[in-house]
Amino acid sequence: MRRMLLALLLPLGTVVAPGAIPADATIRPQNVGHGLLNGAHWRAHELAVQAQTALAAIAASHHETVAALRSQWSRVAWCEVHGDWDMVGPIYSGIGFANTTWNGEGGQRFAPRAGEATMDEQILIGERVTGGGVPDQYGCDPGGW
Repeated sequence: MRRMLLALLLPLGTVVAPGAIPADATIRPQNVGHGLLNGAHWRAHELAVQAQTALAAIAASHHETVAALRSQWSRVAWCEVHGDWDMVGPIYSGIGFANTTWNGEGGQRFAPRAGEATMDEQILIGERVTGGGVPDQYGCDPGGW
């Protein structure tokens, strides 16, 4: 009886645990609304996965790790906005993007303003703006970029 009960509960624990979706789980739109992810969370999750994949490709093209690339962009964020990736303003957002630059480079695919996007999504748009490079991490541009 114990084994049968454990066999029934163990699979549930991996699905029911709040915020814990197994890495190998296949999440499909038909699961939306069944407690896994709602529509908005599904889209955000899908975009985040796409951003992480694209960031890994960019890091590989720079011959460095994703962690190193994030570190370089974190220094840019510190320089521009004291590390406040979530900064949202009427003119500048995220790591100092002019909102017009964010929109012009396709950032609205991720969020209306850079500060509402993830770090990886901001880095992807930053790479697009700079043509594939990290701006000077030790000198700030008070006018944003």
